[in-house]
Amino acid sequence: MRNIITAVLLAFVLCSCTPGPIHVAKDETDSVKRNYNDKQVQSVFDKNAALFKDIYDRYSSDNVGIYRDGIGVTTLEDFDKQQLHYLMVYVRPKEASFDVNATKPEERVAKIIRDFMPRYIKKMKSSDLDAYKIDGLAFGIYWAVRDHSQCDTYGGFIEYLYVFFPESAVQAYLDGKLSFAEAIDQSEVMSSTELKPARAIRPVF
Repeated sequence: MRNIITAVLLAFVLCSCTPGPIHVAKDETDSVKRNYNDKQVQSVFDKNAALFKDIYDRYSSDNVGIYRDGIGVTTLEDFDKQQLHYLMVYVRPKEASFDVNATKPEERVAKIIRDFMPRYIKKMKSSDLDAYKIDGLAFGIYWAVRDHSQCDTYGGFIEYLYVFFPESAVQAYLDGKLSFAEAIDQSEVMSSTELKPARAIRPVF
């Protein structure tokens, strides 16, 4: 019975042609994540506040949607369990949308990596990574998957891809010293498709 209910709810989400949850931030207040429970992370944010505003201005001036709380600081752990601070930029371009009936999950991910990720990460600057206690860049793209036979504007569900670039890799890419494929090869990549939990993937170019 539970599986039937789940299937019915998923079908409703896919077929609905009414506005669903709003995932795109409305303004800078919605875009920049300013409050953190960890005091050290909060300190990193506070000392780089001007940078986060500048990043917001770059994307918003080009009408690139930013995910809610999509600009700020996120943390990872290295092999020695030391906390690393990554500059976080998660965008939601309005043109990043797919027909669920015409694409497979792996095709959508491949297109995001090939066509969208390089285009939007280029709005970052190599000097951004020189900020106080920043160890890398967590760059994410969210996109909509809809049933275009029902509606190509609303409904459906959200998928996403995160790339965690080490500082040296992303700076070399932004400076033109590495190809995007080479920078990705030095990074961690996570993706969530079909409403499933995010998992590590290894892109092939």
